[in-house]
Amino acid sequence: MTELLDGSVEVRGADPATPEALRTEAGWRRVERVVTRWVVDTDWWRRPIRREYLRCLLAGGECCEVYRDLDAGGWSWSRRYD
Repeated sequence: MTELLDGSVEVRGADPATPEALRTEAGWRRVERVVTRWVVDTDWWRRPIRREYLRCLLAGGECCEVYRDLDAGGWSWSRRYD
């Protein structure tokens, strides 16, 4: 199952495009591996959406998705997998 998430997320990392840790409700969690990444570039004729999504495996085994707004640069939650 998946749980849809909403809201911004704090990200740590030397490379702004690849997080090394995410701040969760339980505190900072290390990103063990970025499993996959993809870009969504849509609705250019209305209000454009340009995002890079990352599915991350966190320390302790949790898997989640976050995305980076490619125009504004902020990070947000997308979903969590159990």
